[in-house]
Amino acid sequence: MLKKHKKTLILSSIVTLLPIIVGLLLWKHLPEQIATHWNANGENDGWSTKSFAIFGLPIIMLAVHWICILSTCLDSKAKEQNSKIIHMVLWIMPITSILVSGFTYSVALGIKLNPTIIMSLILGLTFIILGNYMPKCTPNHSIGVRIRYTLRNNENWNKTHRFAGRVWVVGGIFILLTMFLPLEKFFLITFPFIMLVALTPGLYSYIYYRKQLKDGTTTKEENVLTPSEKKTGAIGTIIGLTALIIALLFIFTGKFEITYDDTFLKIDASYWDDANIRYTDIDSIEYRTSDDPDATMKRNFGYGSPFLLMGEFDSDEFGTYTRYSYTACDSCIVLTVDEKTMVINGKDDTQTKAIYEQLLEKMN
Repeated sequence: MLKKHKKTLILSSIVTLLPIIVGLLLWKHLPEQIATHWNANGENDGWSTKSFAIFGLPIIMLAVHWICILSTCLDSKAKEQNSKIIHMVLWIMPITSILVSGFTYSVALGIKLNPTIIMSLILGLTFIILGNYMPKCTPNHSIGVRIRYTLRNNENWNKTHRFAGRVWVVGGIFILLTMFLPLEKFFLITFPFIMLVALTPGLYSYIYYRKQLKDGTTTKEENVLTPSEKKTGAIGTIIGLTALIIALLFIFTGKFEITYDDTFLKIDASYWDDANIRYTDIDSIEYRTSDDPDATMKRNFGYGSPFLLMGEFDSDEFGTYTRYSYTACDSCIVLTVDEKTMVINGKDDTQTKAIYEQLLEKMN
């Protein structure tokens, strides 16, 4: 495969790195800190250096590009694969690299873009393209619905991939329809939906296998995997499930809890350092009805998800400061502790107001 598609491999790799050239041409016009992460409200909450945004992002994309290519090449059936599927693999990451870097540069230059629209376009179009190519995919161990019922039975493979193609196209259209939702709702809706779309073809394959058993067109013995297939499948399943579980845990289980001792405020945080603040060390306290981070805010260290921000941040207003905040809450409390700033809030305005009043009482 590498020799056959040598020219396309070189060209696709160059296209993946093309944003570096664009970034160098725009170097003088780009700020030193460039936004590379957005919270659930579509606000910039993570920043990177100009060098990382220009060089790092395309290089990461190139690494993923070659991982996809090499994993496909290692498949013994890659030579038999439909050439359109191979070209799809060769061009997914280059196109993604251009879209991601294009969005990053545009925002850095002051062009107002909605991150939800960009994400929905990338995901939606990817699903539609994959859905159209899925029925053309021939049996292999690297692309498609690779479970034992499809790998051991060509009829099941063909039926499952035709079904998967329709499901993924419909899924892509649905994701495109969510592009005008707030980013928080976009995550809440699309992540479970993507899981459903990804798992449904596997369920269909099993149901079709049961139908084949009933019709006598296959047997249990024919669907037994070879030892190497079992090993490969087990490793892939373990890696995939582990990555998925870790990602979901980080996205949906992050939290912090505030408790009050007689002498100090205690913040117990998941995925970031806890904090103990003595009431006597609080120099000032301010309640704000709106937690509107300025455009210079960047996260140096810490944890960020669509729902939560914790860690060390920098901004023009506060300098280096600490934040424990829920993104869905509009209000916040700004504390000055030993001449250092801390921003905290609750899950909603009512809880934030209660924290503020409790702190005033403890301080007095």
